[in-house]
Amino acid sequence: MAKKNPSAPPPEALPDGELNRYLARTKSSLCKRWTFSGMQTLYDISNLSLCLWALERSDEALAIAISVAVAVPKPPPMPSGGFNYNIWCPATQSHALIAHIGNQTFPEQARASRAAILANPGYCRDNPSFLEKQLLPARERLATQSAPKPIKQEIYNCGCVFLGTVVLFTELATAGDPMFAKVGEDAATMIYPLLARLKIKLQNAR
Repeated sequence: MAKKNPSAPPPEALPDGELNRYLARTKSSLCKRWTFSGMQTLYDISNLSLCLWALERSDEALAIAISVAVAVPKPPPMPSGGFNYNIWCPATQSHALIAHIGNQTFPEQARASRAAILANPGYCRDNPSFLEKQLLPARERLATQSAPKPIKQEIYNCGCVFLGTVVLFTELATAGDPMFAKVGEDAATMIYPLLARLKIKLQNAR
């Protein structure tokens, strides 16, 4: 019997049967370059999970996020010492999404993911002002109507650039990280406005 390829995309990431035309194209492209060892691909995987969540398809979003969490359960070590944050930083978004919406269906993985980001959030805890600056683009985007950009860039920004960050900060605050307490409160207020905006963009994408 052939062994399952642990680096293969889960069924929920495959384009077959995807009714949203934008996501069908996204999945088709992503599956051709699917990997758990590439920074941009991991951000793209996170973005796909967030898009599915915005479309109220949480089970699919979780399945994809869990595939990342299983492949990257903790910061990968570098041969020269330290951690590979090019891999861990995008992976934290998948862990945070699981912690945020997976408590009922996948409680053990949700606890493990929450513990993983609490142990290493992928952000320096020694610079609170830097953390606050990470929320400014999302706050400004929600406060104003920005100039139109290509839909792919708009969805990516609204997804893993903004929504992925605010979910991560919210979950770190919920987990009890004191450095994220204030920014986590601010981030939590932006989650559902960003979700709503992302949903509209996905529904209108062609």
